[in-house]
Amino acid sequence: MANVKVVSIGAIIDGCPIGSTFELDERTANRLAALQYVKIIDRVSPVNKESAPKKPAETKSSKPKTKPKSKAKAKE
Repeated sequence: MANVKVVSIGAIIDGCPIGSTFELDERTANRLAALQYVKIIDRVSPVNKESAPKKPAETKSSKPKTKPKSKAKAKE
């Protein structure tokens, strides 16, 4: 459900005093508005975050691979 901004006009709701602005879910806001405890101010639309354009993955500079030096066995 979507959240709705409301103003408390007739009761303390969720610890918010009369005259304060806060958000409630739509169902609760409609129920309390019918009882004239709150006044609905604005419907809050969900925020769609636009992601930045993706860049192609960078490849590490390829160094010529050399064969690792093997340790010579100590002669006894």
